[in-house]
Amino acid sequence: MRMAAEDEFLRQEDLYYVDGSVVLLAAHAGKTHAFRVHKSVLGSHSKVFADMFALPSTTENETYDGVDSVQMPDDAKDLEDLLRALYYPGTILSMLENRNPLAAIKYKGILLLSQKYFVRVLQKLLRARFRADWPSTLPEWDRLMEHYASLSASVVPQHDAASQFIDNRMLEPASAIRLAREANIPEILPAAFYMLSTISPFMDFDALRSSNPPPLTDSQGIVLLWQPGERSARWGLLTPDDWLCLARGGHSMMDFARTFEQQEGQCICDSQICIQQNNKKKLLKGHPQDLLRVLKEIGSQQAPPQYPCYNALQALASRSMETRSVLWENLGYYFGLPQVDDDQNDGDSDDIALVEGEFMDG
Repeated sequence: MRMAAEDEFLRQEDLYYVDGSVVLLAAHAGKTHAFRVHKSVLGSHSKVFADMFALPSTTENETYDGVDSVQMPDDAKDLEDLLRALYYPGTILSMLENRNPLAAIKYKGILLLSQKYFVRVLQKLLRARFRADWPSTLPEWDRLMEHYASLSASVVPQHDAASQFIDNRMLEPASAIRLAREANIPEILPAAFYMLSTISPFMDFDALRSSNPPPLTDSQGIVLLWQPGERSARWGLLTPDDWLCLARGGHSMMDFARTFEQQEGQCICDSQICIQQNNKKKLLKGHPQDLLRVLKEIGSQQAPPQYPCYNALQALASRSMETRSVLWENLGYYFGLPQVDDDQNDGDSDDIALVEGEFMDG
């Protein structure tokens, strides 16, 4: 059975081979795109494709441009990315730069397709790249935050507001949460939810970048002014379940901060300007609060040995560093996230260079 006239479809020239044995048709934005590729190439990468093409061609099969055609249910742009990765593997490696802020949105489609069609090597590469982007240990988190602090310090007033969005050079947590949920990469959820909890929900990534950004107001109608260097997030990507996890995490961490404040004893100086007491109060300044940052600041506080609060301050500093480790290790629990089993990765390697080499070798 012959398909519609050939000029009705958009051909992707570098993915339309004259010797291709099958044409894959997929829609995007109301237009159908045609990819003429090789059954053997797709089948060598994917058992799903191999099984799809295993049946012999018959007169009842739909054809296009003289070969079998298959109407794919996938978005044409996602399918194009998948095919391009299989035919031109170097392109996907060049796109997967380290901690690309747009990666979670830009490459979610190709990751989901690689899982759907079981393109195992590509799936492993993408999962390893996304996992490597997000800190899994407290030292990794601290290094990332130090890097972001240097970016914030470099922001200077400019006439072009868009150039001051440091988010353009930082991981975006809401899109990462969406990716982790849909592609089953729960390892990145604790760090992503924690990062999101430190950002004001009134600072919307997309709204701030629109040509005519709407006025920002809080729950009491007070106008909020975005400041250069302030973080924003794609809040519209969150589901009700995500919001529930975020609310639980915020509540749990405020309880965590109150418990920490109450457990520390009164300093012997009993002064209203006691450094130890003032440090503890930093944890209770309200949401959004970066408790890991504040605890690190408290733990790094120095005072001369002759200072009246010296012993209490030293004890508080030690306790703060211990407490932030406990906080980090329990982020998944505080946000009500699924527990990650030791065998969650199914043997996938987190060594990016190793996985990239395996991908290039086919």
